Amino acid sequence: MRLFIAIDLNGAMRREVGTVLSALRERACGGRFEPLENTHVTLRFLGESNDLAGAVAAMHEACRGIHPFTLRLGSYGCFLKGNGSRGSGRTSYLNVEGDLDELGILHETLESALYDRGFSRDQKHFVPHITLGRNVEHDELVGLELADIKPVAEMTVTELTLFESTRIKGRMVYTPLHRESF
Repeated sequence: MRLFIAIDLNGAMRREVGTVLSALRERACGGRFEPLENTHVTLRFLGESNDLAGAVAAMHEACRGIHPFTLRLGSYGCFLKGNGSRGSGRTSYLNVEGDLDELGILHETLESALYDRGFSRDQKHFVPHITLGRNVEHDELVGLELADIKPVAEMTVTELTLFESTRIKGRMVYTPLHRESF
């Protein structure tokens, strides 16, 4: 099974993400855009694993001592991959703002709990964001226009979700397998 642990979005956040996602689709020259129902804040991509018990135990441990916290949508941005040329491997996203200290603690305790249960440690720097699309092609002016959109939505985070990612009829479907509240 292909697994990841994330913060699922509430309705208000998802609607605002949809506004920016629609603007991106209209202005971009191409790319693979996330279905709105798949948007989330990834805390840890686990990859192929059948260790559901280990992932659930790590989530339980990581949530101990965490208090509900608020996240809100930030501005548009993109990661460039490959050689950095225009449109080369651009991943478009919305920044996540709010109580990033509590989110950072949750992320670090989850990393440690997963490592203690035999999962490899993620070597990438954690950048809280919501992915809008991959291999998105647009020029700098479009990026500036999208950055001017100021989505107004926030949510109180009270749980983590373990998702299974499955390709069905050419589309990625994210199925919640477990929710861990705090």
